[in-house]
Amino acid sequence: MKPCLIAFDMDGTLLNEKKNISFRTKRYLKKLSKQGHKIVLASGRPSRALIRYYNELKLDTPMICYNGANVFSPNDPNFKPIEFEFPKETVVEIIEKIRPHIKNVMCEDEHNIWVDKKDDYLDKFFWYEGMNVVFGELKDTLNKNPMTCIVQTPFEYRDTKELEKIMESYPKLCARFWTGSPYFEIYFKGISKGSSLKVIAEYYNIPIERVIAFGDAENDREMFEFAGISIAMSNGKESLKNAAKHVSIKDNNHNGIYHTLKHILKDLEASN
Repeated sequence: MKPCLIAFDMDGTLLNEKKNISFRTKRYLKKLSKQGHKIVLASGRPSRALIRYYNELKLDTPMICYNGANVFSPNDPNFKPIEFEFPKETVVEIIEKIRPHIKNVMCEDEHNIWVDKKDDYLDKFFWYEGMNVVFGELKDTLNKNPMTCIVQTPFEYRDTKELEKIMESYPKLCARFWTGSPYFEIYFKGISKGSSLKVIAEYYNIPIERVIAFGDAENDREMFEFAGISIAMSNGKESLKNAAKHVSIKDNNHNGIYHTLKHILKDLEASN
């Protein structure tokens, strides 16, 4: 079978509720890699939160971090890294405009984290361990261009139009709330898991019809728009299921990747 490019979101997709890749899924993905398929991890998280899983799967492909703002391959020096940074002055300006609504805000680059105050949720999600963590308001502390910016507001702020109006002043930037969450992220227009997946597909010369993407939330939508075959997890958001070509046979806690991907590849092989 000709090689496929198979991309996986992490939380709620490749990882179960214990934040592990199941033994059956791990074994199957290693087998696919040996057969020549390209396995790619795609997450809103930083590389330090992915490297454990990358190594477990013994990958040599690029990984997509920060929803596409950072893409690189730890094991392939020929792949040209992608890095997007926000101008620190712009980040501070946006934050100060919504300061009355902010409960917490976090920015980071590869070595530093700037955060208003301790946040166990963000700490667990972004893995602060080993990073230089600076506490305090960004207008006083942010001294480098960050690669990500996450903001926590009161939950009801999601339903106002204030943030949309503020972001209209920054034509290159957008803001997106995490599904069902009071946290939102600032990101570059046109930079996404999908745009990064396109670059990787071109690097390996794999056509769109053999690009497969799995996800569970709104930040996976651009991957689905690019991929020839898109699969929303059965435990995922309904809005994403409506945007996908398929829904996984089982959820992320019951080897949904293994069962669904096996079926998809069998059908793909039969159609060739």
